[in-house]
Amino acid sequence: MQKRGNSIQATALEFLEKKDNSTLRTLIKRLKPGLISFTYKYVNDMDICKEIVSKTFISVWEKLDQYDKSYNFSTWVYAIAKNEALGQLRTQKRTVSHEKLTENHSRVLQIYSPVVHMETESIGPSGDELIDHLYQKTVVEIENLEEPYKTVMIEREINQKRLQDIAADLNWNLSTVKTRLRKARQDVAKIIAEKHPELLESYYEEEY
Repeated sequence: MQKRGNSIQATALEFLEKKDNSTLRTLIKRLKPGLISFTYKYVNDMDICKEIVSKTFISVWEKLDQYDKSYNFSTWVYAIAKNEALGQLRTQKRTVSHEKLTENHSRVLQIYSPVVHMETESIGPSGDELIDHLYQKTVVEIENLEEPYKTVMIEREINQKRLQDIAADLNWNLSTVKTRLRKARQDVAKIIAEKHPELLESYYEEEY
């Protein structure tokens, strides 16, 4: 006869039945290492990662009545953790400073300007309000890209992952990552130039 505590699923079902602190602690102890490793891939920061995992367990407790026992409990918990991690990334994207973007050599948008006849970075250290507006427009267009270009842009330009890590995570070779990233940047640049020429003109006037 199999012992109930042999698997995370068995421990989860026991907790759902008893809702006692001892089983909860056991469940958290079993799930926590995997969740930390899983969420670290999204945020690349151990402190933030631990915070996300803590929020995940709070959400699990609050949403216990939503769990369908026909599905694996771990899969359900990991889905919650992923949502928490993506929420953290959205928060970081809204609050990250332009100085930080520059430090990370962000290449969110390169545009060929008919005004100055040169390629110009659209993320810079000055004109914060204008740059923020242009950056947000750029992020919207990144989200609207078709796959696989959307994913590679988000991973590189928003999540600031290294090209090698993107290649490993997506199971692409490095040259494929570079090619798709180049095309995605060109597509976004063209769209922004067509949709928001007034923003670009204001930006170039500030820079030059």
